[in-house]
Amino acid sequence: MNLRKPALFSLLLASAAGAWCNDRPFQAARTAVMEDDEYTWSIETWAQRFGRVRGLSFEPEYTFGGGFSIQGELTKLKDRDGHETGHEAEVEFKQVFNNIARDGWGVALSAAFGRERLGDEDGEGAVRSVALKLPVSVALGASGALLHLNVGTEKSTGHKRQWGSAIAVEHEVYRRTWLIAEFSRSGEEKFAQVGVRHWLRKEKLAIDFTLQQQRRDDDGSGRRASGFILGVGFYDL
Repeated sequence: MNLRKPALFSLLLASAAGAWCNDRPFQAARTAVMEDDEYTWSIETWAQRFGRVRGLSFEPEYTFGGGFSIQGELTKLKDRDGHETGHEAEVEFKQVFNNIARDGWGVALSAAFGRERLGDEDGEGAVRSVALKLPVSVALGASGALLHLNVGTEKSTGHKRQWGSAIAVEHEVYRRTWLIAEFSRSGEEKFAQVGVRHWLRKEKLAIDFTLQQQRRDDDGSGRRASGFILGVGFYDL
């Protein structure tokens, strides 16, 4: 992966950091919230733009009993001129160990395995990655708001292992409309997003819109990239 191409790298990193997981529109922050409906499918799809690169993603998830779930992701990337610049595939296994509705908090463990391939002129081939995360979620009293905290590590082909952390919050601000905010850091990269999720049909069909910004300080330049995501999710299928 050519790190001298910050726009492409920014989108790849934002995508690889974790997509809109477990009924919640976060990028890096996994949740430790056990789903109510077991043995069901959910499907999320979203369009994103980050710097000069656009992405289209498709993400199915199946929830088993006992808080265990498997989630897949397929992403295609294009530059501003419409040329394909790469694609990504990822599968994640997650186990939630307790019920936040009962205990007021939840803890989980997730493992993700990814493969990215760039289609640029460098032809560097595939980059494989393995990531482990420990998500913790806390109910904030009777407000209905949830706080999500993550720590984890990721190792990609040809790169050093990186440690990362994330914090996110969600709160219903109007009927079926939730405000979400997230901040994460991985190595020298900082990522932030703020947006809304609106349930067109409660717990069944949702639309999401978030604004995002990323900053990289690995070379002292502090370069930034901004973008947005528009997503649709179908749940409990």
